[in-house]
Amino acid sequence: MDTARKPLDVIALYPQVQEIRDEKLRNAVIEIWQEMWEMSAWDDPGALPTSFEIPYPNLPHTQCVVAMALSVADAFKKYHGIEVNRDHLIAAAVLQDASKVVEYEPGPDGKVRRTAIGKNYGHGFWCAHLAVQKGVPHEISHVMLTHSSSAAKFPDTLEGKILYYVDQLDVIGIHKDRWTKHLMIAKRD
Repeated sequence: MDTARKPLDVIALYPQVQEIRDEKLRNAVIEIWQEMWEMSAWDDPGALPTSFEIPYPNLPHTQCVVAMALSVADAFKKYHGIEVNRDHLIAAAVLQDASKVVEYEPGPDGKVRRTAIGKNYGHGFWCAHLAVQKGVPHEISHVMLTHSSSAAKFPDTLEGKILYYVDQLDVIGIHKDRWTKHLMIAKRD
């Protein structure tokens, strides 16, 4: 680890973290991001792309996902009286793509490439692994592992389903629609 590296200001990037009422969970979210950042080869969190396929920066993508997820939770409460666990939703939304800072790295040619973590583990695994070590509820780690359309499993919780869908909606907005309907909704290649 590079001990001279400037810490990442997680609150500046994701001010919603301050809304997490559970202090232990709030601190764990910040610690997980710090640990991931210290492990990464990135100098600027804004330089990380959303994916190899989507050259758009991941930071505004994730910030938008956090905002949309909270808006959905607010609408559920206002119109249906459905309570969403906001602590879990914020933590999962802020951490859902944190693994990308260790799954990708800038290559010597300036192009992004996969790291050993990115090659050997599924998207979100490393962050979920750290979350479990720090005592983050399993429901949140589950969301990190299931928020992507490439995950083997669909999210179990309402918070996970909200994140899954708003993540896909944001990708449609910044990149393209990858979905088609064939008697059921299925991912388009």
